Amino acid sequence: MRKFLILSLVTICAVLSGMAQTYIQYVDSADNYIKRENWEAAERMTIAALRLKPANKLNHLLWSNLGDIRTRQQNYEGALEAFEIALASAPRKELILNNRAYTYLQMGEPEKALADIDCSLSLDSVQEWPLRIRGSLNLGKGRYNDADRDFSSLQRHFPTNAAAYSGLGKLAALRGDADTAAKLLKQSLDLEQDEDTWFYLVLVNIESDRIPKAKELLLTALKRYPRSGNLYLARGIIHKRNFENDAAEIDKKIAIDYGADPHLVEQYFPKLKK
Repeated sequence: MRKFLILSLVTICAVLSGMAQTYIQYVDSADNYIKRENWEAAERMTIAALRLKPANKLNHLLWSNLGDIRTRQQNYEGALEAFEIALASAPRKELILNNRAYTYLQMGEPEKALADIDCSLSLDSVQEWPLRIRGSLNLGKGRYNDADRDFSSLQRHFPTNAAAYSGLGKLAALRGDADTAAKLLKQSLDLEQDEDTWFYLVLVNIESDRIPKAKELLLTALKRYPRSGNLYLARGIIHKRNFENDAAEIDKKIAIDYGADPHLVEQYFPKLKK
């Protein structure tokens, strides 16, 4: 999990001597606003602290926080400027790299995010959030061996992380090992309920022709996620496998209306070429 680099009042007092009280108050106020998710006020207090003591040796932490605060407000250009300043002072700070990677992900630039995560993990190879994100990015790009390495490391070092099991389960499914895939996906759901994991567990059973089991799982999943586009897509796939074409088309339409993954819709319900 990513974290703000919080500068608590105690930390500042312990590290710095002779610090102006107003600087401490600005930082403490920013901390409180962050906790309350009042991003505009948090930004205002952080900037006030930076202006008051522009040469403070801990300001790279404030600049990193400012980058995260601006990301929450979708001010991505301002966020990147803040991270650049933070990294100029602390280029080997993993959390700053991770926070900028998150911003790149929000901007739809996964390769830039991956570059920051690679750099962060080169400094510390055992980090939960970076391993999870890099594993997911590698999986999405078809770099299955790299994804396997990341998810395996995640599982080994963070055995209660549900994403490790779901990632390894998806890889097992891609390799045609339905039994292992189903087991791992179930382990993931035992740790944390997740709509996407439910969908893949249903899909694994469909693809391995365990239709009764797929129906049973789907019924449970839809009770939990009644507006899940991908789950309605799964139900449409089952109807299609059973040659219930009218019902399949109805579920396909519901799936699209509820935001099903368009790539999956095209994969299982390809448009007829003219």
